[in-house]
Amino acid sequence: MDVATLESNISERRIDPRYLVNEQFQVKILFSSDDPRMLGKTFSCSAIDVSKSGVQVSSEQPLAVKSVLDLSIKINGSEKEYLVTGDVKWCRAGTGITHNIGIQLKKRSGTPTDLANWKSLVKKLK
Repeated sequence: MDVATLESNISERRIDPRYLVNEQFQVKILFSSDDPRMLGKTFSCSAIDVSKSGVQVSSEQPLAVKSVLDLSIKINGSEKEYLVTGDVKWCRAGTGITHNIGIQLKKRSGTPTDLANWKSLVKKLK
């Protein structure tokens, strides 16, 4: 399969349009279904694109595919914190020691999130 076909297949599965951004995030893992040792881990990452239902980041911190994460996301330069839950859909080697990671955001029963506020943020970033 060529790259254009692959990209077309991926974009057809997306729920919402993605918007390219150049933002730095501080991410803290509040829960990890895959690895409890990740609890409390904080790392910086670069947002590549965002949508109402997901985010793609570039980070030195790899994340396990298929894991469910509760995250606290702060945009550098802002005190606002977004508490979101997401499924790690993919994690690929990026440039150098970085990893490009796709996270699909979702609601999780019994877990309060800021998903509505995240959707408002995406409108401002696009």
